[in-house]
Amino acid sequence: MAERLKNRWRMVLGRYCEAQFSANLSELETAQDGALTTLYQQGLAARGHKVGGTLSASQLHGVEWISEVERLFPKSVSETLIEDAVNHFQLTELLSDPQVLEKLNPNIQLLRTMLRIGAQHNPKVRLQVERIIKQVIDQLTQKLRPKFEQALRGRRNSANSHPTKTLANLNWRKTIQANLKHFDPDTQKVAFEKIYFHGREQRSIPWRVIMCIDQSGSMSESVIYSAVVAGILARLPAVRLHLVLFDTSVVDLSEDAQDPVGVLLASQMGGGTHIGKAWRYAESLVTEPKRTLVLTVSDFEEGGSPSALISQAHQVIQSGVKMLGLTALDQSATPFYDGYVTQGLQKAGMTIKACSPDHLADWLAGHMGEQG
Repeated sequence: MAERLKNRWRMVLGRYCEAQFSANLSELETAQDGALTTLYQQGLAARGHKVGGTLSASQLHGVEWISEVERLFPKSVSETLIEDAVNHFQLTELLSDPQVLEKLNPNIQLLRTMLRIGAQHNPKVRLQVERIIKQVIDQLTQKLRPKFEQALRGRRNSANSHPTKTLANLNWRKTIQANLKHFDPDTQKVAFEKIYFHGREQRSIPWRVIMCIDQSGSMSESVIYSAVVAGILARLPAVRLHLVLFDTSVVDLSEDAQDPVGVLLASQMGGGTHIGKAWRYAESLVTEPKRTLVLTVSDFEEGGSPSALISQAHQVIQSGVKMLGLTALDQSATPFYDGYVTQGLQKAGMTIKACSPDHLADWLAGHMGEQG
């Protein structure tokens, strides 16, 4: 047991501890140690640290190294090592190899890294990137769509009759209860003389929702969730959606909003932040201020004048437009944002919140219901 523990410490500390104590590594442990050394020494080199001359960045050949890691370690460990190589050690050259991408498990961390390095614009890996984006988007949409549909479609009203009598709106409970008196014991059947349907509360005028999404370098995960949310909102009859992505320029992707995969493929992560420019474009889309909501997803680190931005928000809000802000969240779901700017915007009347996508639907529904 002591020998096994000693070998584990040797593998944790690496070859630099050999002068302090020697370990008798097995053939498997030696191979595992070599794979770990290759990864973490090159990771240090990628971060600018000086390392020994026996290893160079060219030694980590994507497919061969991943195949070796998968052979040497349990699945949970190999997945962690591969994610470390891509996400934490800046070995993003792995993502330029289609065979490497084919082996990677699609998840939001991987997709975030791919967007940050612009992998979606690399023709050589385009098909694999599309596959990964689609799988991640499908997973997130399946999780979030029911929340938004329930919150924003309108609640069923069993007291009223729906003008369109469809099976989807059939009020089974009320229909059965009302017709039980027509039960025939001989045939064991109920004669349904009257059928009841659910009513659904509908707003007469759809809300115009303008989503302004910051696509500067720090916002990759927020852009992913925003694309999913936009795809859901674009399909709801109670919402007329405009999707605007911005950094120091503004791109209107409203026509593609129903396709989150296309939105992410078109995104250009990086650059600065000019929220005021995006808001000026949003103002040009407003036709009925009191039925318009501008939702800005950003870290609010404005590259332009903060005081001008705050003044601009005040003017838009005074016109009757609702302005909501959603702060960026890091990998641990901790919000990060410019406190000075957000404080000024809140004083101007803008509502700013840090919340997960799970709670965004109810938050939006609450604000859209205030004048509904």
